[in-house]
Amino acid sequence: SYSIIPSAATTLPHSAPIGQDGRDFSYMVTMKFGSPAQEMNMLLDTGATTTWVMGGDCPDMACTHHNLFEEAQSSTLKKLNTGLNVVYGTGKVSLTMATDTVEVAGYKLPIQFGVGHKVTDTFMSYPMDGILGLAYSPTADPPSFIGALMDGGLLKSPIFGVNLHRGADETNDGSIVFGAVDSSKFSGDITYGALHASHDGHWMITSGDAGFDGKKAGLSGKKVIIDSGTSYCFLPPDDAKKFYSTFPDAIIAENGESYSVPCDTTTPAQFEFDGVMYEVSAKDWVGGPAKESGRCTSNFFSRDATGSTPETKLNAWLMGDTFLKNVYAVFDVGQQRVGAFHLPIPCALC
Repeated sequence: SYSIIPSAATTLPHSAPIGQDGRDFSYMVTMKFGSPAQEMNMLLDTGATTTWVMGGDCPDMACTHHNLFEEAQSSTLKKLNTGLNVVYGTGKVSLTMATDTVEVAGYKLPIQFGVGHKVTDTFMSYPMDGILGLAYSPTADPPSFIGALMDGGLLKSPIFGVNLHRGADETNDGSIVFGAVDSSKFSGDITYGALHASHDGHWMITSGDAGFDGKKAGLSGKKVIIDSGTSYCFLPPDDAKKFYSTFPDAIIAENGESYSVPCDTTTPAQFEFDGVMYEVSAKDWVGGPAKESGRCTSNFFSRDATGSTPETKLNAWLMGDTFLKNVYAVFDVGQQRVGAFHLPIPCALC
């Protein structure tokens, strides 16, 4: 069994509460598939367009630990003669494609999604039963969930807003709203950055700079993917080296992919986008114990995690939940941009 901490019910039209696993590793919404409806816990993933669920015929160990979508029980399912293999930073799935009715955030509509019949064991580490792909490309194959909402004329405005809650805050107020933003979550103006010219369906913007304690590492002009499906943040090795050069106590590990810092560090990390400096609380970026006494592993890792092969890597940053917990984020399909409002850190975490 898995622990899923639910968020409070939402009141805005076409919104849904975002639950999490209590460790800030994975953030999920409840989604229903088929007729009669089968309930699944779906990871919110702005880093991918594909939506999929674990299927009832999946024999793998990960599937035996999750809710499964039983295709034979749905009277509205239409199987498609296509398959798809999807590779993630942690695991991969083999899918057969289908079309069926789904329900989420007050919507009920048919979408195309994958049914997982082969799932690697890495998915045993997470409570989700599948992934809701929230990236967008008009040429995505299969079509994305956001594309299905747009094609159906179901969005009041072609945007969606996301806020993720920290487990340590115990506020349990995370939510997603489609077609609008939840102005009760922030007070001020959202600052937007245009999508990078080569975004190719990703929510990818351009960096201003980054560093610690007001020191800038000279990292402007970098490609940055805003990815709610990634727990941590990843910078290509050369960029990570420059980034940590502004933090004198950072030490790279033998594996070359992680850095350690003193566990009592309180300095926030700083990232500039479109002229605004956003701070990431040390409560989010200073992770668990490292090998050395009194030192902890940073949640900013040194790795190009944007592709499974050298040919597919984008040399881009992945800014995952470590970053997103510190902002209210807006994803704007219509104007091809990503917006954010910096959220204050609760006093208990200052």
